[in-house]
Amino acid sequence: MAAIAAPLHALALPRARHEAETAPKANAGEPVKVWPPYGLVFVLVAAAFASYAFVPSGMSANLLAIFQRSGIDAGTVVWIGALFGPAQVGARLIEFAFGRDVHPLWVVRGALATLLAAFVMLALFGITPATAAAFALLFGGCNGLVTITRGAVPLALFGASGYGRLIGRLAGPFLLTQAAAPVVMAFVVDRGSDAAALAVAALFAAVALACFIVIKRPA
Repeated sequence: MAAIAAPLHALALPRARHEAETAPKANAGEPVKVWPPYGLVFVLVAAAFASYAFVPSGMSANLLAIFQRSGIDAGTVVWIGALFGPAQVGARLIEFAFGRDVHPLWVVRGALATLLAAFVMLALFGITPATAAAFALLFGGCNGLVTITRGAVPLALFGASGYGRLIGRLAGPFLLTQAAAPVVMAFVVDRGSDAAALAVAALFAAVALACFIVIKRPA
């Protein structure tokens, strides 16, 4: 970061301020139907992605330890953890192949609903090597899709005008939640239990899904 990113920001990036373009036009000459980048819809999008940020950030620091404390041996836990990355890539390939015409709101809703189903699976059937592996696959797939929709949902809802500034505004609460999550989860595990930590993560995922359900496509 210090040797590459900081010099690029200091020396290479242009200093001229970019003025936002006028609202884009549809093919028929009428304005593209998008929400303004402020107000209730913007707050819901920011809250949804910030709530979701808690889940991978908090779980990545604790999930494998939770699996091991549930009685799964260390070697199997490492193997289960290795499923997360390929699941992310696989979900993105599936979305690219079959979901290119699906609105990003439906993609992120489906991803979060799948993640909540994975939490319910752990609650109903307990943590075993099979359920832990299934959870890792579903969690990884969800994270891969949500990562894509972090860029696609704002573009679809608010349009391309001022997109860079919009993404920067959305990144603020996301990064704050991401930074706080490992500490909060460690506190819950230490003062509560592994089940409580999983419940807290599921709650944040449910809040994110609820926000995305409330959001409507521009009419």
